[in-house]
Amino acid sequence: MREFDYSTIKHYKMYNFIKVLFRPLVKLVYGVKFKGLENVPKGGTNYIVAINHTCAFDPVFVACPKQIPPLHFMAKSELFSNPFSAWFITHMYGFPVKRGKGDTSAIDYGVKIIKEGHIMAICPEGKRITDKNGVPQRAKAGVAIIAKATGADILPVAICCDGKIKAGKKVVVSYGKVIKNTELGLNKEETMPGDIKNAANMVMNRITELWEAERNLG
Repeated sequence: MREFDYSTIKHYKMYNFIKVLFRPLVKLVYGVKFKGLENVPKGGTNYIVAINHTCAFDPVFVACPKQIPPLHFMAKSELFSNPFSAWFITHMYGFPVKRGKGDTSAIDYGVKIIKEGHIMAICPEGKRITDKNGVPQRAKAGVAIIAKATGADILPVAICCDGKIKAGKKVVVSYGKVIKNTELGLNKEETMPGDIKNAANMVMNRITELWEAERNLG
């Protein structure tokens, strides 16, 4: 695998082209419906998009609407082992994270993304959920660590589907109200590990609330 360049944030014209090209296809194949788009910050940059991890297309689903700016997102490092896959994901603003190996490069890069005025998307659970009903799981610390380091607000987003996501099934993407950074309890002089955990859990709880609300409608 060619080493990803974490030193600079590059801009790729292909992103917008692919977004315009695939938007109608995604809606057609997956029947995606979007709710709560009025909650997306207008013109804002200092926020993180937090999504429950349902499948490999999570960032694609969430980024589809015109109101959503380009999303830089974490992807497991294994996806970058194939040269073409690595090239495509990189040009769609994906960057690798080595899960469970204590590598902070992805976290540091996430902080850089926010501080340079871009939007980052992250799945707080850290890995794709295996629950057959798609129930959101417990969050890892990453989303809170980045929020603490940047002062960023968080836009919770829930992807909901009755069972496993696949072609022909209805997928709902629900955008919740922004969680202000001050709500996370991370603006203390000394932040303890418990504070980080509580902040991450708050984010995941908001996502779960959105998910449950949609499932109850179904």
